[in-house]
Amino acid sequence: MSEPKPLVEAAKAKKAPKKARPNPRARRKGAKLLKQRKHRLVAPPPGGSQYPLSEVHVDRLFWRAGFGPTAEDRANWTGKNIYSAVDWLLNAPPTPLLGIDPTRDGQVLAPTTNDQDLQLEWVSQMARARNPLPERLTFFWHRHFGNSRDEVSPPQLIQNHIKLFRRYADLGANPGASFRNLLYETTEDPSMLRFLTGEDSTRRAINENYGREVMELFALGVTDPSGKPNYSEDDVKELAKALTGWQIDDDDPDNAKGFFTQNRWVDGNKNILGKAGNFKDRDALDVVLAHPAHPQFLVRKLWGEFIVTPPDPGTLASLVNTYVATGLQIKPLMRQILLHPALFESLGEPNMIKPPVVYVVGALRATGQSIGSTLSIDSMSEQGQRPYFPPTVAGWEGGLSWLNTNTALARFRFANRLVNLKTLAPQDVAGESGDAAYDRAFAAVNKPWLSDKSKGYLKGLANRMPGTNTAQRAARQIALRAFMLGGPDAQVM
Repeated sequence: MSEPKPLVEAAKAKKAPKKARPNPRARRKGAKLLKQRKHRLVAPPPGGSQYPLSEVHVDRLFWRAGFGPTAEDRANWTGKNIYSAVDWLLNAPPTPLLGIDPTRDGQVLAPTTNDQDLQLEWVSQMARARNPLPERLTFFWHRHFGNSRDEVSPPQLIQNHIKLFRRYADLGANPGASFRNLLYETTEDPSMLRFLTGEDSTRRAINENYGREVMELFALGVTDPSGKPNYSEDDVKELAKALTGWQIDDDDPDNAKGFFTQNRWVDGNKNILGKAGNFKDRDALDVVLAHPAHPQFLVRKLWGEFIVTPPDPGTLASLVNTYVATGLQIKPLMRQILLHPALFESLGEPNMIKPPVVYVVGALRATGQSIGSTLSIDSMSEQGQRPYFPPTVAGWEGGLSWLNTNTALARFRFANRLVNLKTLAPQDVAGESGDAAYDRAFAAVNKPWLSDKSKGYLKGLANRMPGTNTAQRAARQIALRAFMLGGPDAQVM
């Protein structure tokens, strides 16, 4: 797919430094290289002063900040300004789209008694959210603070844990949300206290699990970019002392809460990351967050969720400054990331692999489907990612790890099963040509990104497949839709 016209024109219009009698041969060579690589140009923020969003920009924005665009999203935002689109994503509530209430095989979901329903309930919220960013960000926090239903009972604890993340992801309702407060609440949350056995950590039996993960995975990382360790084993032990004393009251699972018991806490001086004091709970977390490694660590994690190419030093410094200057607030940082030109790099050759949850939910949104059955979560499991069940406290590895022989087949299998649902049975169009069949299939799956080579192949396939009767035309439609939703191009965004 070629770069949207305004961006190509902008690239051509960019003035080179003045030179005396430029070499025509070099100029022709440069023009040829630009033509070959124009799909890789990093776009300026479209709509910044004069350029409107194209459909390609809308698609990229909604895939990276959500689960792909709906047809309504394209209609609403094509031609609009990038700033208004990003501000809508950051401020609009995640109101469910109109549609069928989620069910499993015709039965109302029972998420607190059935783990399949627990997962389906969340998948439905992702698929039906009018504004997808809050659910996408909620899932980011779920991966960042890995916590598994396998180790947490009753299920209401982890269900409320996700609701906690959702409060910090709904940036319209909670514009001042900060990572500091998110870390505070996560530390004291019954689900995390149970998952990392914080409820058993007392002055007589100190448990280091949570203190270690705060430093290693949640707030600092093991080393800084130069390879220097960010903390020592002694720091882990001292932080663990400060986090003792917490217990869980889950007599009413729907309203379970963590509570602090003074005589279970290690009272006395602690030395954490070079700071000394009688730290307790949030005081100790503040010491960790004051470490110079924290801002860069969190900025890189959030950036990597939306953009493949690492931030250059100037961009990183600007993002860190925004994050620190606003008191570790999430919304200003998110706005700066989503408005960065790098979000729109390589538009004609998408360079980020869709995680299984994003891929499956995106396909549901593209075809207008509610969950209906366990198809979505069964396929997510085959692809290696199930909500509520990260493999470790570090979440999922991501990136290229999502694609191997088994998971690639699982992705296509899901697409094939999805387009064969009765609710998506194609209407028959007597006498339909191959080209018309291609166009209809493309529209039916919401015009996904396809390379020029894939378009040529699928159009050729549409014209080669027989279409003389109803059954043949239906088979052609289903095959085209399955390839469009499940082929290699569908795995990137």
